[in-house]
Parts: sequence; C-alpha cells; structure tokens
Amino acid sequence: MREPRPIIGLITIGQAPRVDVVPDMLEILGPAVEVREAGALDGLARAEIDRLAPGPGDEILVTRLADGGSAFVAKRHVTPRIQARIAELERGGATLTALLCTGAFPRLAAARPLVQPQPVLLGLLRGLTWPGRLGVLTPSVRHVPQTEARWRADGFDPLVVPLSPYEEHDPAAVRRAADALRAGGVGLAVMDCIGFRRTTRDELQALTGAPTLVANLLVARVIAELCGK
Repeated sequence: MREPRPIIGLITIGQAPRVDVVPDMLEILGPAVEVREAGALDGLARAEIDRLAPGPGDEILVTRLADGGSAFVAKRHVTPRIQARIAELERGGATLTALLCTGAFPRLAAARPLVQPQPVLLGLLRGLTWPGRLGVLTPSVRHVPQTEARWRADGFDPLVVPLSPYEEHDPAAVRRAADALRAGGVGLAVMDCIGFRRTTRDELQALTGAPTLVANLLVARVIAELCGK
C-alpha cells in the first residue's frame, strides 16, 4: 500500500491562491506532496483590507490579493490572522506548514513543523561568505528604512534597493535595481519578499554577476528536505 502524500500548508499574508509563486515552488516539491493554501486576508473585501493598513510606527508588509492587485498591511494586524490559518491547516491534516512572507515575525505557535522564511534566510547567510556587500531587494521605497534597520540589527551591512515583485515584468525597473546593486559593490543579493520569482532572479544575476537568493524557492527546498523528498 502506498503511503499517503504529505500535506503541506502554505500561508500567505494576503489572499490565496498565490498563483505567482506557488507554481515555482511546486517544481521543486513535485507531485509527491499535496499543497493546500490559505491566506490571512481570505474572505475580506477591499474595504476591510484597507482597515488593516499600516499606521504611524507600524511595520509595513505588502502582499498579493486574489484579484492580482496588492495591498499594504500592518504586521500587527495580520499576525493573529496568520496564526489562525496555521491552526486551521493543522486541524485539516497538514503535515507541516510554511509562511509565505519574509517579514520578521515572532515565533508562531504550531503543533507540527512550521517553516518561517526570515530565520531560514538568516541562517543560510550566516553560513556563507562572499566578496562585497550584501544586496537586499525590498518591495517598495516605503520598506527601505525598516528593511535596512532590520538587516543591520541582524549583523549585516546591507545595500537595500527597492523593487516591487509586482512590477517584475518591467525591464526598466529590474535594470534600475540591478544598476544600483552593481554600483554598490554587491557580491550576493537576497530577494527579501516572498513574491519575487525565479525569472527575476535570473535577470538580476545576469545583469549583476552576483548570486541572488529567491526566498520562496529556498523555502520549497527546506520543505522538500523535511518531507524526505
């Protein structure tokens, strides 16, 4: 008798399904796992989402909505909703869950293994050395100050460059980001938003010559390892 496929719960801070990034992750995970998606903003109308917008002093997050649009939300507003989705997926039989956001969240409660991308990225980078500075792609100009402060607090000297994952189709925007990374002497770059995709990684690497890490693909590889795939 064949063993049942592991059930992987993927939680976005926006709305599911994440048709922009999950297909790339599935190329790594393969058909031997079952993926179930849930979103912190699932079921909410735009007016309700707008009430979760960041206020003064809030940590800013940006995410994708089901209609293909995007929204800025405050981390404090979505954290309890993320926690609820983890519990729902586990009750539904998830073998493990993973958060689809690179924001710095507190340790979230889980009865089964949970992958949080930001500590995974930090752990990998602390095991690497590279020439030059660390480049960090952040999703908007609004994110730059908080992203720089967070990476400095974690012990890095980052060159933070804004590039929205929702404007990746714009070659001029990608080239501007690549030019800034190259001019800043970056030797390794990390795409600090789960919405960035493999195709943009490939473009940036070609333009800068610097290895570039895609968070969602890294998370997929960790999940595959945890599932013994």
